[in-house]
Amino acid sequence: MKNLKLGTNFAVFIIFFGVAAFDAIQTQNWLRVAFWAGIGAFFLWADTKEK
Repeated sequence: MKNLKLGTNFAVFIIFFGVAAFDAIQTQNWLRVAFWAGIGAFFLWADTKEK
C-alpha cells in the first residue's frame, strides 16, 4: 500500500474498524467482526485506488 493518502475513505475505514473492534470485545461474534473489518478494508482500498 504505497502512496497511502489519508482521505475521507481513510476516516470511514477507521470508523468501521473501530466498530469491528468494539463488536469483537462485546459479542465475540467473529463473523460480524470480519464483516465490519471487511467493509472498512474496502473503503481503505477505495481510498488508495487511482482515480
